Amino acid sequence: MNLVHEIEELYSRQLNQWELARVNYDAVSHINVKKFNFNGREIVAQFNPCRYKSATAQVDSKSPSGQDCFLCSEHQPVEQETIMWQDSYKIQINPYPIFNRHLTLSHVEHRPQAIAPHIDPMMMLAEQLPGYVLFYNGPKCGASAPNHQHFQAVPFDVLPLCREVIHDDCDLSVYFPFFHIIRKEASEAKRWFHVFEEGMKSMNPNADEPPQNVLCWRTRNEWHIIIIPRSKHRPSCYGYGEDQFLLSPASVEMTGVWPIARESDFNRITPSLLQSITEEVTISENEKEQILEYFINNV
Repeated sequence: MNLVHEIEELYSRQLNQWELARVNYDAVSHINVKKFNFNGREIVAQFNPCRYKSATAQVDSKSPSGQDCFLCSEHQPVEQETIMWQDSYKIQINPYPIFNRHLTLSHVEHRPQAIAPHIDPMMMLAEQLPGYVLFYNGPKCGASAPNHQHFQAVPFDVLPLCREVIHDDCDLSVYFPFFHIIRKEASEAKRWFHVFEEGMKSMNPNADEPPQNVLCWRTRNEWHIIIIPRSKHRPSCYGYGEDQFLLSPASVEMTGVWPIARESDFNRITPSLLQSITEEVTISENEKEQILEYFINNV
């Protein structure tokens, strides 16, 4: 049985047997959305109250710890089933979904969120999950469990940016502030990713990891990796006040879909605000040029 088929059977069982998951996935099917076109790009805002926990997650280095981490098996609901992958990753349906297919793929060990040591399993999983895009949120770039290594996966076609860049026909495309790698060989895609990682690291020498969101998927003939360097975790407008917004952008938001947990925020949202937040939490044009120059000189 292939992995996609196993996952479809997992969804069927979980939505029949786990009330929390059934209620939240049903809600996603009837979600209220607003669609904008801003500077030629699609932006989708969705009113999604079940994402409140993620939007308000503690993001300091002490939380969540191994004693209360919701990705550790001993702290998960008894109803939550798992597909084991190579004895190192657990594949589970996300009980607080953004889309009608939303997976969490977490390491079996409680270890810090990091991309460079785990790019191999990310690419291997992407190859075994055709039709899905895997994404990684750095510990200070939207990860709600910054101390537990994990990826997420959603259907490729639900993310506007992925639909847009699939038509790129060159090895490297640069959209402010995204870098899109396309390579036919896995080894080359991985090598190019690591050069970008080194370039970002040169600008953040004291950081454990350059702040970033990363997406990866595999088509029939090509590997695609999108790197989104970040300048900060949350925008200056973040907060609980009436004049603030509970918006904590991660990979999904950066690629065009904004799940909004508070109805008051959803009612006030505008495309210009979302664009302003995107610009605030990503790197400057000058920083982008520095990373690109490093890549060209070292690839």
